[in-house]
Amino acid sequence: MALGFIGTRTIASSNENTPEAIQCELFWNNARRSALRDYPYPFAQERVNLALLAEFPEEYENEWQYAYSWPNKALKVHRIHSQGKENRLHKEKYVVRVINNLTTILCDTENALAETTKDVTEVSLWDDMFVHNMARKLACLIAVPLLKNNSQKVQECEQLYAMQIQNMRSQAASEEEEAQSEILDSWLLARSSLHV
Repeated sequence: MALGFIGTRTIASSNENTPEAIQCELFWNNARRSALRDYPYPFAQERVNLALLAEFPEEYENEWQYAYSWPNKALKVHRIHSQGKENRLHKEKYVVRVINNLTTILCDTENALAETTKDVTEVSLWDDMFVHNMARKLACLIAVPLLKNNSQKVQECEQLYAMQIQNMRSQAASEEEEAQSEILDSWLLARSSLHV
């Protein structure tokens, strides 16, 4: 699909000894991880308990109360909140730093829970929308080495990918607004029926 998007010859297998197969193989993992970070696809979302570091880094003692290790297989942390907290949409403040060669999350949240995007390498678990977007992301990355003298096509690939992600974000925001409106309407209806 990615090769089709940029208009080069296609391949039957990534094991072929062709420039197209070599570039697809070279950029595959980077494209997957990057595409997963670009949008919170439901199949890749995971809620994890964060593991407290054994020793708090001294250089951050006056800024933060807790230091947690980065969740295993997580590509992105969307929000952090306390376990058992009713308002899970509330986003606690945090920063990510590399301390002693370990990616560390610093925050003021006790018993922290993280909403993350994890790295899903098994292709059979990908949904159709991600397959399409992954192919577009891969096309963006392989277009430069394969189409060395066609910067217009490279730019077109990048624009199409960015537009698709923006459309998905807009649609998700619209659906979330509708859901919140329905919850508010049902609450108002229930409240008004109590006063009748």
